[in-house]
Amino acid sequence: MENPKGYIIYVKNHEYSVQWANEALASGTALGWNLELYEGIDGTKQSLDDFGVKIYQGSKKCVRLLSRPGTQGCFLSQYTLWRKCLKQQKPICIFEHDVLFKKPFSLQDEFDDVLKFQGFTPAKKNVIGQWWEGARAYLLKPAGAVKLVQWVKQNGAIPADWALNASILDVKFDKGNQVSFSQKRFSFTKDLK
Repeated sequence: MENPKGYIIYVKNHEYSVQWANEALASGTALGWNLELYEGIDGTKQSLDDFGVKIYQGSKKCVRLLSRPGTQGCFLSQYTLWRKCLKQQKPICIFEHDVLFKKPFSLQDEFDDVLKFQGFTPAKKNVIGQWWEGARAYLLKPAGAVKLVQWVKQNGAIPADWALNASILDVKFDKGNQVSFSQKRFSFTKDLK
C-alpha cells in the first residue's frame, strides 16, 4: 500500500489543538507522511442531532459519556472521516492533534479493516466487546469504514475508541513504533464539557 492520506483532527476554536496539530503536521511531513489538517467537529457548536445520529442505548456509561459535548465532537470528527473513507473508497489514516510521528510510514503486515498505530493495551471489555484505549492514530480501509458507519446507523454513537472494537472490526496493531502521542493538558473530551 502506498502512503495513504492522513488527516490530523483539530478543533479550530481551541488554540492548543491548532498549535499541536500544526506541530504534528510538521513532524509527520518531515518524515514523509502524506498529511493534512482536518477541522474537527466542536461539540459545543454541533451535536449528534445535527448529523442524525442517536446515542447507543445499550450502556449507561456510553449514554453518560456521549452526553458530553467533547465526547460528541470527538466521535463526530472521526465519524465524518469514516464516511469520507467510505465515499472515496481509499484507505485513510486518522490522527488526533496530540500525535507524535517517530518514523516514516511503512506497512509491515496486511490487515482487513483497521490498523492501530498506537493504543495496544486491551481495555476492560464492555457490552460491545473488546476494545483498546485510544483512537488517536489508526489506518482505516473502506471495508472497515463500511462496518463502522453501518454499526452506528443500526445502533447509535459510541465513544470513538470503543468503536475500534473486535466485535465490529478486524483490529490489527502496528508495533513498528511509527506513531506515538504526547499527553498534553488539553483533551477534546475533558475540556469541552
